[in-house]
Amino acid sequence: MTTDRACPNTHPMRILRRYLFRNVMAMALLVLTVLLALGLFIEFVDEISDIGTSDYGPLDALVFAALQLPQYAYNMLPMAALLGALLGLGNLAAHSELIAIRAGGVSSISLTAAVGGTGVILGLATLAIGGWIAPPLDGYARQFRAEAKYGNASGVAGKAVWIRDGDTYLQVTRTNGGTDFGGLYLFRVRPGESLDAVGHADSAQVAASDDWILDNYAETQFTDERVTTREAERTTQPNSLPPDMVGLTVVREESLNALDLYRYVRYRQQSGLNAHEYAVAFWQRLASGAATALMCVLALPFSFGAMRSAGAGARVAVGVLIGLAYFLAASGIANGGLIYDLNPALTAWLPTLALMVCAAIALARIR
Repeated sequence: MTTDRACPNTHPMRILRRYLFRNVMAMALLVLTVLLALGLFIEFVDEISDIGTSDYGPLDALVFAALQLPQYAYNMLPMAALLGALLGLGNLAAHSELIAIRAGGVSSISLTAAVGGTGVILGLATLAIGGWIAPPLDGYARQFRAEAKYGNASGVAGKAVWIRDGDTYLQVTRTNGGTDFGGLYLFRVRPGESLDAVGHADSAQVAASDDWILDNYAETQFTDERVTTREAERTTQPNSLPPDMVGLTVVREESLNALDLYRYVRYRQQSGLNAHEYAVAFWQRLASGAATALMCVLALPFSFGAMRSAGAGARVAVGVLIGLAYFLAASGIANGGLIYDLNPALTAWLPTLALMVCAAIALARIR
């Protein structure tokens, strides 16, 4: 005797989750594609004024704009998730499919969990793009543009960065990446914060021993009795920082991946430097992933009630208003946190926490 058994893949809730995933994800990707196309156009137009500078041509400007697309995707994914969920769920609501799902015994909690699963996937994509994909491409794009406009030698020259190593302050200039540098200025201070020595090297690099190797080095040392000078064709300078930390001389937070940004924040904190801006940027990357997931869930209450029969235009308008409110709040609170020296984690997470409260209140009103 044979017994009919339902295939595990045909479980009603599994089918429902897949159905909702396809509808929401398809709309979210469509919205994201439109936003990225708009971003590519805006970025290219912004570069038009620089076309003709040295060898920087239209194709170079287009390549630069294309390399900026992952950063645009990271910034726009929360908005795309919200608009995609509003359009996808709204289309189901317009055809009374959500009502049928509820009438079939699916609770609002189960429906929220099904939609939230899609949000989690989009949130993880936001973390991956913002933490690991966009930063290196942003750094490469800026170096590519600089080299095209000013030549290889000048493309990154002149971008001096300050590094503190104990009682020694170094101003180094990046030339070709890695641990090779251009000119270096050295300032050594005594415990009483008085100047002990000033030095300059034409070029510098970090050796296998992690020490600095300075070429054509000249140093002036100050004592209570006299001033002495010394010169050396090549000399070494102790360095307690690891080479990969020294290599983090591109201090634009957009160009640092999540791990490098975290390590750079720790380095600045341990060196007694202001790390607030970079700490906020680090926590914002984590908060953006959570916000993207919440955007999908927040769209669910708008698919019931008064918005159930609204058209796509009305849903897009609602999504744009909510997205703009979130971005303005996040930007305003971040700037306020820098001014008033508020806790970076709280500054970055406050808009997302507010979004979570709004989503919880709205979901609680679903009948």
